[in-house]
Amino acid sequence: MSVTKAELDALVGKSINDICTNHFSSEQENHCAHFVSHALNIKLATLCGDLKWATRRTGATVRCNELYNNLPQRGPWDQRPLAQSDGLLIFVISARDVVDNVMHPVPRKHVGIHFQGNIYNFSNGQHKVIVDSSVDAFHKKFKQAYHSNDISLYYGIAP
Repeated sequence: MSVTKAELDALVGKSINDICTNHFSSEQENHCAHFVSHALNIKLATLCGDLKWATRRTGATVRCNELYNNLPQRGPWDQRPLAQSDGLLIFVISARDVVDNVMHPVPRKHVGIHFQGNIYNFSNGQHKVIVDSSVDAFHKKFKQAYHSNDISLYYGIAP
């Protein structure tokens, strides 16, 4: 994984249509994993191009659980490798929806990119890339949005 703060900052405020050359950009879809995968050039499992015959096998990963489950290094956030913090993927989901380190395909899950303490992620409500100012702010936002007492953070290392 190789991305810079300047590259991530340049994506802030952009819609998924600005980012995805395959134009998989329906506002009814959740684009958090889609954004992260384009930003980090991740091509695991179902890609945005696979959703149209003409663009199959192109683009970036679109499903959060497929992204997490196909990463060779992943786990609870408090077990992340501290030596490599910039560029880590940060997932938020109910702990009961991750069993034996496998994320279930549930609606309430989200992913962003941790970089220099900030979390770059796609706001499905605002339909654009945003930045949360800290891990705590990101976690708190989803604890409130998901209304559960077991909303937990997980990490993944992009291939």
